[in-house]
Amino acid sequence: MTSSHENHALDVVHRLTMAIAAASDLDQIYDLVLDCAAQVLHVEKASIMVFDPAIGALRVVAARGMDPELMKTAVVRIGDGISGKVFSSHEPLLIEDIRTSPIGPRPGRYRTNSLMAAPVTCFPLKVGEEPIGVINVTDRADGTPFSRDDLTLLNTIANQAAAYIHLRHLSDQVRAAERLREQIEIARQIQYRLIPTIPPSTEGLEIAGALMTAERVGGDYYDCFKGRTTRPSFLIADVSGHSIGAAMIMASFRAAVRAQQDSDYSPQVLIQRVNQIMYEDLYQSEQFISMVYLQYLRSRQMIQFTSAGHPPPLLWRAAEKKIEMLTTDDPLIGIDYQSLFHEKKCVVAPGDVILLYTDGVIEAQNSEGTRFGVECLKELLSRVVHLSAQLIIDAVADEVARFTEPKAPTDDVTLLALKVL
Repeated sequence: MTSSHENHALDVVHRLTMAIAAASDLDQIYDLVLDCAAQVLHVEKASIMVFDPAIGALRVVAARGMDPELMKTAVVRIGDGISGKVFSSHEPLLIEDIRTSPIGPRPGRYRTNSLMAAPVTCFPLKVGEEPIGVINVTDRADGTPFSRDDLTLLNTIANQAAAYIHLRHLSDQVRAAERLREQIEIARQIQYRLIPTIPPSTEGLEIAGALMTAERVGGDYYDCFKGRTTRPSFLIADVSGHSIGAAMIMASFRAAVRAQQDSDYSPQVLIQRVNQIMYEDLYQSEQFISMVYLQYLRSRQMIQFTSAGHPPPLLWRAAEKKIEMLTTDDPLIGIDYQSLFHEKKCVVAPGDVILLYTDGVIEAQNSEGTRFGVECLKELLSRVVHLSAQLIIDAVADEVARFTEPKAPTDDVTLLALKVL
């Protein structure tokens, strides 16, 4: 390349860089690149085609001297035509005379007989490995054919454009990630606001609960209701999935449960009604909810409960020094509007401990992929039942955290402990 061309190329890159740096979006970048190419190469026709994964082909995103209708409909498959071949080969192409070239367009399609195409790729700058698209130019104003120096200049413009397009994509991804983090934080705060900050004082019971959110937002929830002093109630639940949507569904579920509290329903009836209230929303969102709803009847030293597809709570029997699993084997909430639910009762005594938990506890995995599991949870509970309800919760949470180290938890860990006094 001659010295004048080298200086010209540097000036082009500088001007393009300054212009693109101020661009607000990709469409503006495409237009700036095309204006630059048309100006410095003195062409009347130019276009930028980018690869569209949705159609698996190149489509026009900016053009000069092209029919607007053709611009909307023009599609080139990879490997077809000039643009398709340049895109697949990653190499720029110069056709000095289409009349003598085996791969050029038919004569008469353009005003002149010379054209160039360059891949919009980032190879020289090592910031990408795949071409983004292709720049095509033809119909030089003075009618002269393009030279190798012109091809080098076009390739310089294409490479510079690719670098900025790549950076723009990265910037968009960063902004999207920041927005997602903000939304996750909002959902996380919603989760924490749903649960009792201080478990209510209930005669005959010591109560403690905890929710430790994972990196992803989930739909775990627990609650305590003591509106009916003779029959305080406790709930733990988990919406399927790990997303903001799960947190939103859980907020709706909480409202549905609380709306039934004044009626003082038994666990069986309450879950039946909540299932019917929530069914349409769960069906539409393709989600479901597992839950346990438990009531304590102090005058009879008895609990009654319903378990809807949730991991069975553990009941430590202080007198027998053994653990029972509490389940009614009922379906998940949201599976069927007509689902039937059942209820069980069992007598409890001072020293007994009931531990409710979500699957984030038993499905927690260590670095070898081994799960914490129900048996491990049983063994741990049997060792800490002499502690207060809060210390039992703390011990389980700490053990699960140690088990998963150094991995971060992938699901929320939610616990609710009831100790009979």
